[in-house]
Amino acid sequence: MRMFEAVLILVNIVSLFLSVRKQSKTVWIGAAGVNLFVLLIHAIFEGIRYQMTFSYMFVLLLTLLALIKTNQRFETKNIKVLKVIGISLSFVLLVFTSFLAYALPVFTLPEPTGSYSVGLQYFHLMDQNRMDPFLDKEMKPRELMVKVYYPAKQDDSKRFSQYFHSPELVELFAVFYNMPDFAFDHLNLVMTNSKEGLQISDREQSYPVILFSHGAGTTMEVQTSQSEDLGSHGYIVVAIDHTYVSAGTIFPDRIVSHKEATTDFNTAEPAEIITQIMADDATFVMEELGDINEGKLNTIFSGKLNLDQIGAIGHSVGGAVAYNLAVQDSRIKAALDLDGIVFVSPQGDANDVAPFLMLANDKFHIQAIQSRKPLLKKYEEMDEIEQKIAVEIYGSEEAYDEAYNKAQHNVVRLTEVLETSGNLFTIQGSDHMKFIDAGLFVGVSQLRELIGIGGKTDPARCLEITKALTLAFFDQHLKGDNQISLESLVQKYAELKRVALK
Repeated sequence: MRMFEAVLILVNIVSLFLSVRKQSKTVWIGAAGVNLFVLLIHAIFEGIRYQMTFSYMFVLLLTLLALIKTNQRFETKNIKVLKVIGISLSFVLLVFTSFLAYALPVFTLPEPTGSYSVGLQYFHLMDQNRMDPFLDKEMKPRELMVKVYYPAKQDDSKRFSQYFHSPELVELFAVFYNMPDFAFDHLNLVMTNSKEGLQISDREQSYPVILFSHGAGTTMEVQTSQSEDLGSHGYIVVAIDHTYVSAGTIFPDRIVSHKEATTDFNTAEPAEIITQIMADDATFVMEELGDINEGKLNTIFSGKLNLDQIGAIGHSVGGAVAYNLAVQDSRIKAALDLDGIVFVSPQGDANDVAPFLMLANDKFHIQAIQSRKPLLKKYEEMDEIEQKIAVEIYGSEEAYDEAYNKAQHNVVRLTEVLETSGNLFTIQGSDHMKFIDAGLFVGVSQLRELIGIGGKTDPARCLEITKALTLAFFDQHLKGDNQISLESLVQKYAELKRVALK
């Protein structure tokens, strides 16, 4: 809850208690005036949001009652009836508004922990050599938006950027999760710790590059705090918005929703195809970064990208993309998967894969990896209803068994990679959406549980640990800096566990 929101609700409550007892006209007018003044200050400096609607209604109701109280034409008994109704209604309104303001907070993103200011810049990229695989009804080149976070020179004259930089994107994000389009409109009021238009820092000649891929139905914006933190430690983070995989993509001339995709991949496991499309996106972005670094495009990044040291990270299907890149592309020198199921296997030895780290939730994912089993059930372990559903989805029992065996093979090969790296971690009390900013969107644990964000550990704590682990891993492999070891983080954070594979 923001400062003036808290002040407004406090003033509401004091006014409510004052109104219970008989007060002079002066007190009524004064209370209404104070409420109106605080409401005005809140609106100017913080902005109006629907979660505070009941507080706004209370102020209007109080003002109305104050005007009635000072009007001698109203009979005393009428005033008493209105007063009882008003106080009762006000109590209900304030309970609701306090809950909503706390449950859906205008939160503050964690401050970056590095020494650099963080700049950001958007790029609109078009792959003329690849038709968009999500649009089978028309032949259009694949278009992407990327958001680059970079170590910058400090400039106090510029404002921090808005978190979700479009109300339409916030609406698409809410709709993807089957919520009213206004459900997350408080995100429009959240500010970041980065600024557009800053000059890139000249403290280093060039900076390592990290590619960041989001999960299905989210957006590159929900990994802002981690991207900013890496940028503040001297990395150039290239967050890719994978069009039609994200809830929505904002191009310079239009907004594209995930619903506009027309391709039906005609498979029960489209994630394998989609993650490879996303990996192809990342490959294309690396090629574009080469042109940018060589000065073929007029940007501030010419000569500043250390393309000999490229890392990849992603959440959910974006984590699978990072794994694909670690397996398939020798340019990737380190990769980190935030709770993403993998859909490919190395063709050769596990030692040929780039240094790899998996951070998995302890609700179900870490257990599946330890047991070397996919999240799919064996057909014979299903009940009759589950078997019927499996056959409907996959076409036959044989097709399901084939998918199960492939998924298990991928998990077994993944464990071989993780045994080689020794980098399998979990956070006790974590859940899938707590490795990104999304866990901060809801302030009440019961409401988080209701929308599928479980786990006992606070989302801000999970995010803090995730960022620390990510930074130490990339520092080790992209900068050769072992000052903070992964093991020391296990000692620092009681919730962080390195998981052994037996």
